[in-house]
Order: sequence, then C-alpha cells, then structure tokens
Amino acid sequence: MAFVEPEPDVPGADDGDAEGADDQRRSLLSRLLTARRRKNSPLLLAFALALFVTFTVIAFRALPPIERPIRWELIFVAGLIFVPLSTALNALEYRVMAHFADHHPPALEIVQVSVLGTAANLLPVPGAVVVRLANLHKGGVKVGRALNLTAIIGLTWVGSACVLGGIANMFGHPGFGSAALALGISLLTVSLILLARTLEPGTRLAGSVELLAIEAGFVTVSAMRLFLVAAALRFDVSFGQSTALVIAAVSAAAVGFLPAGLGVREGIAAILSPIVGLPAAVGIVITAVERVVGLVVLSLFASIVTFLTRHQRRAAETG
Repeated sequence: MAFVEPEPDVPGADDGDAEGADDQRRSLLSRLLTARRRKNSPLLLAFALALFVTFTVIAFRALPPIERPIRWELIFVAGLIFVPLSTALNALEYRVMAHFADHHPPALEIVQVSVLGTAANLLPVPGAVVVRLANLHKGGVKVGRALNLTAIIGLTWVGSACVLGGIANMFGHPGFGSAALALGISLLTVSLILLARTLEPGTRLAGSVELLAIEAGFVTVSAMRLFLVAAALRFDVSFGQSTALVIAAVSAAAVGFLPAGLGVREGIAAILSPIVGLPAAVGIVITAVERVVGLVVLSLFASIVTFLTRHQRRAAETG
C-alpha cells in the first residue's frame, strides 16, 4: 500500500534543511524505513521464533496436569471481543498522534495503519513505528515532530502499564506494587511534560487526558485478555497478576530489536511471575497462548483490511 511503502528518499525529500539535528532525525527514519530489507532479518526472525518456542515448550512441560477441560468459550471471548477492542484502541492512539501533528487521515487509513503496523511488528524492527512514521510523513508531518510524538506515546504506554500494574498489586504484593507505581509515575511525568511542550497551550489538557485514557484502556484490555486466557486454561490468576504481566508485554515491545518481542516478552513474564505470586511456567504459558490468540484474530483483520484497500483502489481507478 502506498502509505506504508515510502520512497527511498522519503526522510529528506521535501526540504533542503542541512542542520545537524534534522539530518540525524532523517538518518534515523531512513534506517527504520529500510530495516525491513536487511539481509539478516529472516535470521533474526528465526532466532526470535526459536526463543519463543523454547520458552513455551519448557513452560508447558513444567506445568502441573490440567485435570479439567479448557474453557474454549473464554478463549473465543478473548479473541473475538478483546482483540478487536485492542485494535480499536490502537487506532484511536494513532488518530490522537496524527491530530497532535495536525494531520487528519480518513478512518480507513487509520485502521490500515493500526492493523498493518501491528502486523509489521513481526519483522525485526519496531514495525508499528515504521508504518506510523511513514504515514505521518506522507501526510506532511515533519520527521522530528513524528519521532517526538512516537517517543511520548511510547513513554505514556509503558508508564500507564506500570502505574496500573502497581496499583493492582499494591495490597497483594506491596514491594512490587510500590516500585512499579513509582516507575510509572516517573515515566508519565516525563511524557506529559514533553507533550505539553509539543502541543499548543489551548490543547494541552484535553490532549493529555485523551492520551492517558486511551493508554489506560489499552492496558486494561490487555490485562483482560491475559486474565481470560488464564481462566480458560484453569489457572488461578487474579486480574492484578494479569495486569502485572502486561508490563512484560510493553517492556518487550520497548526492546524492539526482536520481532514483536518474541521470546523477550515470555522471558520477562517468567521473571515477573514469581514476584507477583505466580509460577514462572504459568506466566510464560499465559502470555504465549494470548499472543497466539491475538495473532490469529489479527490475521483475519489484516485480510479484511487488505480486501477493503484493494476495493477502494479499484473504485478509485474505475471512477
């Protein structure tokens, strides 16, 4: 699609500004946009997949026998209700990001960027970042502004996960809860200060509230997906513990050099699980199964988006 396939000279095609800072920003975007074509990408994907499979197999072998049948209806609820909710919140997040940059893409384009950006996370680059930056640049947004907004939203996402995870575990696991809450508040403070410096004075409060609400909703929906998968597998996992495992997901996404955090997310879940009173094997299996459920539903979404895009393109060509 045109909006996710920028021309090779995209980062500097629209102006001749030679200032050092702008050159560095263009260089960074160039590396992000061309990273998908690197020769070592398949090897990195294979390594990440092997890491993911190894963690998952070891965890399944360490589990106690599941004596009662799996509750498949909860798996379907997690996939068919909460994965679409996550996708919708992802789209709202990109919409807010674009509006912060004075870019107003149509609804279908927002959905395309959100779904295909998530799918691009399977590549050995932060795929959603690549797709969003490319789309914003094609909409006339300067590279530096797009990068700043990407960093702000990323900090807000991680900060929201830490705050909600800390609050949810404050009573059951006060040490972890306090540490996560303190880290989350620090990250949110930094992100909101940066956002205030980016937005116009009259839009700062409304923009901050909207972004915080979206990220809090995203973390809550992610925790519900994990909670439902755990219940489906007959594991005794509280919503607070599920919220703590969301921190593993956002931390893995922040690492960014492995596709979709494959293996990294499961490894972090294995570390966090005992801290919040869960066996490491349970944390790994929950996150692995939830990932598979999400990918299955996302594949369906990607097919629908591809069909709609082709239909739109054909209509434009015939019209």
